Amino acid sequence: MIRAAFFDIDGTLVSFRTHRVSASAHEALRALRAAGIRLFLATGRAAAAMPQPVVELCDEGLFDGCVTFNGQYCYTADGTVLRDVPLDARDVRTIVEKADAGLFEIQVMQLGRDFVNRRSERVRRCEEEVGTRALELSLEHVWDEPVYQLCVFVDPGDEGVFADECISVAYTRWCDAFCDVIPADGGKPAGIAAVLEHFGIEPEECVAFGDGGNDISMFRCVGTSVAMGNASDEVKAAARHVAPHVDEDGIARACRDLGLI
Repeated sequence: MIRAAFFDIDGTLVSFRTHRVSASAHEALRALRAAGIRLFLATGRAAAAMPQPVVELCDEGLFDGCVTFNGQYCYTADGTVLRDVPLDARDVRTIVEKADAGLFEIQVMQLGRDFVNRRSERVRRCEEEVGTRALELSLEHVWDEPVYQLCVFVDPGDEGVFADECISVAYTRWCDAFCDVIPADGGKPAGIAAVLEHFGIEPEECVAFGDGGNDISMFRCVGTSVAMGNASDEVKAAARHVAPHVDEDGIARACRDLGLI
């Protein structure tokens, strides 16, 4: 019996083409709640950087909680914090120094805001794809508050330029433009575990929907996993089920196929 459902945002709930949540997905979320299933977001985004369509779903009261920064900051709908684990400041300094030297651009993700150090053409293209635009600030603002995640704009395979000199980081991807950098013991599974402990739910009672490389580890920590039809072959291979494309009513059709609604 499924008691909880976890949803990635970009490419899963929110279309890369329209930057919106489809009407069918919205209705599926309502139907899941009506069936007594708790709903949670599980995203690499910061809470302060949720796309407006998702903010509206949260305002409607559809979600019981959020796993943000790929599991580093998790909280319930009433604001109870379940997990709060920023990056080690020494690793932040290592990566920031390399960005300051011009080796790559970074997006700094903090509770109150996220910002890029330079809006290069690569950064601009990525922002257009996800439909958001971060602040552009100097790197001295990194030290204003703890950093939960860094998005490092390097090509796949080039992560060693920063990771080899860090103490305790992991990196994951949901696109080729950049990688998400988090603590080595972090990730969506760590956030989901905190949520499940709080609500008294077992992993086998959960379903997770995703489309990116950062969702593969999430698929491994729940009983039922669903990759969107727009996911890569690697992500699809990691899931127990493959849904239609996000733009082809993928969420709603998968929920019906699984007998959840």
